[in-house]
Amino acid sequence: MAEGFVLVTGATGGLGRKTVDELVRRGVPVVVGGRRRQAVEAVVADVRARGGSALPFVADLAELASVRHGLRTLDDVRLRAVVANAGLSTQRDARTEDGFELTFGVNVLAHQLVLWSLRDHLVDGARVVVLSSGVHEPDNRLARRSGVPAPTWLGTRHLALPDVAPESRRIAVGAVRYSTSKLGNALQARAFQEHLRAAGRDVDVFALDPGLMVDTGLGRELPRWLVPVVRAVGYAATPFVANMRLSSTTARAVASLVLDERWHGRGFLYLDGLRPKAPSADAQRDDLRDELWQQGADLVGIAVPPLP
Repeated sequence: MAEGFVLVTGATGGLGRKTVDELVRRGVPVVVGGRRRQAVEAVVADVRARGGSALPFVADLAELASVRHGLRTLDDVRLRAVVANAGLSTQRDARTEDGFELTFGVNVLAHQLVLWSLRDHLVDGARVVVLSSGVHEPDNRLARRSGVPAPTWLGTRHLALPDVAPESRRIAVGAVRYSTSKLGNALQARAFQEHLRAAGRDVDVFALDPGLMVDTGLGRELPRWLVPVVRAVGYAATPFVANMRLSSTTARAVASLVLDERWHGRGFLYLDGLRPKAPSADAQRDDLRDELWQQGADLVGIAVPPLP
């Protein structure tokens, strides 16, 4: 089994925190990623108080300068896995500090910078888990019934920079921006695996559909009085609805993907929980994969080789 730390972005709450707890329970050292220093240091202190080993990775994924600064603190850290978990969904038409559309900038572009920058930190036998979502699948009935529309891929540059895109190449609905970013994450995982394979690296990259988790940030933009109602209904329905699960269940799946020997050497997989399946037809398109890989790199200021 590979040795080293497991870095988890978005590790101060929700699925990220549950994943950290599961890894620590299994005796694995962790790097705790988050944008608020106080919250990151609190989780690090908690892990150490339980006898675990933890390091901080303070980086605001909505600000590439912050990401680069955080990455410099990991110069000597060997990694057995990276879990690209942090993400957001918002109805606000907002921008990152670098002028990117907020959802795409955080969910996709910032993680491309993180993954590429840490590629040489990954030890032989390492794993990478990129959080995608079943909302990117056009035939995902749960996503459609939950009010999340199918993605609309308009090209990496137009998705990242809608202010300079033609009006016909902009997405007005926040939920569509989110599902499109999750398509981007599936393409991103495929691209990173292809690069690592071409470089002769023994690293497996997985794109994970974590399922609809009612105990995370679900409905944070709903009216406050409605949130507990939605969660209560969700808790009651979870055992009976496919693709619904609690964050503790998904955290165990993430820990399995990064630690268990049965996943070694599998290469790229898209998984619903721990069930491998085919991603959407768009996620399987090599032209979209290659476009995201190259244009995403250009946008965040890194130089990547073309995919073979």
